Amino acid sequence: MAEGDVIHELDVERWAFWSPESADPAVWRTRWASGIPEASPAEVPDDAIPAAHRRRMSSLMRLAVQIGTEAAGDCKPDFLIFCSQHGDLTRLREMLDDISSGVELSPTTFSQSVHNASAGLFTIITHSAAPVSALAAGSGTFAAGWLEAEGFLVTHPEARVLLLTYDEPLPTEYAGYSSQAPCAYAVGLLLRRAAARRGVALRPAPVKQDDSLPLAPLFLAWMLSRDASLHVSADGQGWAWTRTAK
Repeated sequence: MAEGDVIHELDVERWAFWSPESADPAVWRTRWASGIPEASPAEVPDDAIPAAHRRRMSSLMRLAVQIGTEAAGDCKPDFLIFCSQHGDLTRLREMLDDISSGVELSPTTFSQSVHNASAGLFTIITHSAAPVSALAAGSGTFAAGWLEAEGFLVTHPEARVLLLTYDEPLPTEYAGYSSQAPCAYAVGLLLRRAAARRGVALRPAPVKQDDSLPLAPLFLAWMLSRDASLHVSADGQGWAWTRTAK
């Protein structure tokens, strides 16, 4: 997106959020802003997932499918966008350990370690035939997902898009490669094209210091606030979400 490009506004029709710290995005932001919170015993919710699938899924995969289901509600989205900066690196690390130990890899474990595995299981569990995009774009992954949704809704103005972003803390060996706080979270948004000047728009913005918290929960906390705009930076790119008062 460049300065001068046409900006399209979107409406958030439904949303869902979960983190171990709080199910309230504003509380989540406050706790992380005051320092790394202590680990919480809260378990990943998974009541929307049939038991036959649940027992073979990693915690990250269960979180993605659960929050995606909650955000979609009774709607059958026309396009699915599953965004994860790191994917299921915990499962990948376990597979690498097996390889180094000479243990034969499980085909099921391997098939569920790929980046679009959560999206695939979501379509199976929800009986969805919608097209799917699985994205990873560094710490700006959520912004890339938003642009993907915007592009689809521009050409399908009556459609609904499910935008889901999820991640978990990196394994110890990889933690030093990320500048963001080690958060576990999932954000699900059911998006539609907004009526003229009635929604939320994403625009390029001047770059500031990269945010240490993931963008999706920051966006949701802002969306539920009364602030006029949210300015963030990720991987050397600046982004600003703004809204038009209804």
